[in-house]
Amino acid sequence: MENRQLILYKDKKEHVLLITFTIEGFTKSILMLIKKGRSSMNFIRSLRFKFIVGLTLIMLPLFLLMYYNNVYAMNVVRDQVSLTNMNHLVKSVEQNERVLQETNRYLYSLGERDPDIISLFFLKYGSGDYIIAKQRIMNKFMTDIGFYNLIDSFFLYDAINDDLLLATSGDYDIKMSLVQKSMPVQMQQFEGDIQQPEWGIVRGESRNALVKTVRINQQFYAGALVDMNALNYPEQSTESGDRSGAVIVDIDGVALSNSSLSADQIKLAAAHLPGLKNPYQVISEEVSKGKARQYLMLGLPSAMSKMNYVVLLPEEDMMRNLPFFQRIIRLLPIGAAVILITALVFVRQLLFRPMNMLIRGMRRVSRGELDVRLEPPASSELEFVTRSFNQMTSQIQHLKIDVYEEQLRTREAEFKQLQMQINPHFYLNSLNIIHSLASLQKHELVQQMAGHLADYFRFSLRAGKRVIRLDEELEHIRHYLEIQKLRFPNKFSFSLEVDTGLGHYVLPPLTLQPFVENAIIHGFQRRTEPFVIRIKGERTAFVSGSTANEDETEQLPMLFITIEDNGVGFNQELLDRLQQGQYAEDPGGQHIGIWNVAHRLMVKYGDVAGLAFSNQADGGATVVIHIPAQTEEEEGGA
Repeated sequence: MENRQLILYKDKKEHVLLITFTIEGFTKSILMLIKKGRSSMNFIRSLRFKFIVGLTLIMLPLFLLMYYNNVYAMNVVRDQVSLTNMNHLVKSVEQNERVLQETNRYLYSLGERDPDIISLFFLKYGSGDYIIAKQRIMNKFMTDIGFYNLIDSFFLYDAINDDLLLATSGDYDIKMSLVQKSMPVQMQQFEGDIQQPEWGIVRGESRNALVKTVRINQQFYAGALVDMNALNYPEQSTESGDRSGAVIVDIDGVALSNSSLSADQIKLAAAHLPGLKNPYQVISEEVSKGKARQYLMLGLPSAMSKMNYVVLLPEEDMMRNLPFFQRIIRLLPIGAAVILITALVFVRQLLFRPMNMLIRGMRRVSRGELDVRLEPPASSELEFVTRSFNQMTSQIQHLKIDVYEEQLRTREAEFKQLQMQINPHFYLNSLNIIHSLASLQKHELVQQMAGHLADYFRFSLRAGKRVIRLDEELEHIRHYLEIQKLRFPNKFSFSLEVDTGLGHYVLPPLTLQPFVENAIIHGFQRRTEPFVIRIKGERTAFVSGSTANEDETEQLPMLFITIEDNGVGFNQELLDRLQQGQYAEDPGGQHIGIWNVAHRLMVKYGDVAGLAFSNQADGGATVVIHIPAQTEEEEGGA
């Protein structure tokens, strides 16, 4: 297919290259004109030099000062805000850790100092004294909760009797479920040597908590429960703002406490937990495409459990606390922008606008719009370039019209030459058949063949047309096959199996002739059984075809004509070359008939038409020709 395209569009590509070289020469001419004009003037006195130097001297110091000032101010604010909030966070965390440590000491002392807990080990479960001792323990726990401001609950668990005593300040059912959920895990830590944190994390459906359990003896365990929300005190003292807040997360970044932070903010903080060893981090959250919001992230890991205290502060809220003179400096970019816009407007009118107009014109020319004409600018230098551009586009436009007309004449002459090339090829074969029959003195066969041959040659008088109807082509082929049938009686037969209603479609004359001839010449060798040729025709459903716009497709009905026989078929080497289109490489060789048909189809239909070659499983060759299904009216309109 690539070879056929090269042959077909050889002349077209030469003309396109000619136009391309002309446009490139035009572009080079413009660049040379600009260089000559630039060299003829004193560059130091040029507007370009003065504009670049003046704008640089004015804007560069302002931008440098503005950049340094803003960066310095932001770093100062970050340092101060982070120091203040970190101090508060450290104080709050230390207070929480101190209460947890005191609670640890309290729990460890219960087994040694509390007589009621000790007595439970010796009292009978469920007895009156047992119940009174439990009540005294409950009262003691409720009293002690008031001394530990963070502790939410104290509990005592009887492992043998699976009895849980819970003293809590509120939400008894929730706290009871949290303790019951944590006890199996807490008890396991006493069975092995696995190192566990001082306080374990227990997760509930509505809230999470810290739990600490100590073993008093083989039967009783005492413990304390702390609501995570009670530990999240730093949130009350963070910077004001709707998006600021604090949260407690585990080592995987999952939130353990309630927080005013959104789920996306918590997820953002979780991704930066490894950086908590730094005094602070500046992290970014993508708000929309191309826009991000920055936060100052502070945090501390807990020494008592596997969790981290995290604080997020929006930078835009922090920057509101900058001193007044820092906000005044923000006017510098506005002043610089005013100066820059004024300079750009002046230069745009003087230089940029004419140059952009010239560039747009050249781009339109490169897309093939050769009717572009530019208005001459006020500058004398650019006026000369624009006038040259208009003159050269006009010359290219006339050249393209002449090339296109010459291309049409060349393709028309090529098509007619190919059309007539195939006629002598069959005339010689026909004379050989007549000579063979005359040598055998089969006069009746000669008479019948002469009648068919007369009709055949009568058709050849119309072969100079661009297209003929399919029924005319099939009638022509039928005469040829009748001649061959007379030549090989009882050894040759044929069938024409064409769908009804396809006869009005058109195709180039003598399209089927070379393939029928080749089937008889090459497929009839060394045969002991009758040789049969079948010609089939059908109209397929719509298939996509390329259009001038690559982004669009058009739908074309296709006409498929199949020529098959029961002969020896193609040898594998020849079949491979035919399937690869190599019959078109040597138009003067033995496959001139096939090359002629393929080239005529390419000239007329382009890539929409084509040939396909194959061998049948039980022997014999098959050739399929597909072309657009067009009537004479449609073909003439195309």
